[in-house]
Amino acid sequence: MKIEKLQRQILLLLILGVNLLATILHYTDNFFFFDRYPAPVWMEPHHVYTAWLVLAPFALVGYMLYTKRVFWAAYLCLGIFSLASIGGVGHYFFGAIATFSAKMHALIWFEELTGYALIGFSIWSGVILKEWRQEKLTE
Repeated sequence: MKIEKLQRQILLLLILGVNLLATILHYTDNFFFFDRYPAPVWMEPHHVYTAWLVLAPFALVGYMLYTKRVFWAAYLCLGIFSLASIGGVGHYFFGAIATFSAKMHALIWFEELTGYALIGFSIWSGVILKEWRQEKLTE
């Protein structure tokens, strides 16, 4: 089944929307309950929201570049954001699994799975569909 350009853009927008929601929920919970999340000793609560403010634009810029068919730059931006999304499991390096609440596990894994969905989309677009090879359409 061939999915047309607009459908792929909508699919990416949906994946990014859910991924951004997951990161907002996880980072917000991490900020407000910072003392409950295992983290490196040097880390402070402001690092959490600062990281989100630095990383979230990569998702938005990646989407805009994708819609303009600037694929390699889009893949780079989406890759940076998706790697940040799957980095949430890094919490598990700093504390025993039992120290995490069910909510914390759910938020970490929600973000993790949406990050993998974004990586999957980028691989599908770049490796399987090879959209970057297609000629730019003049609109």
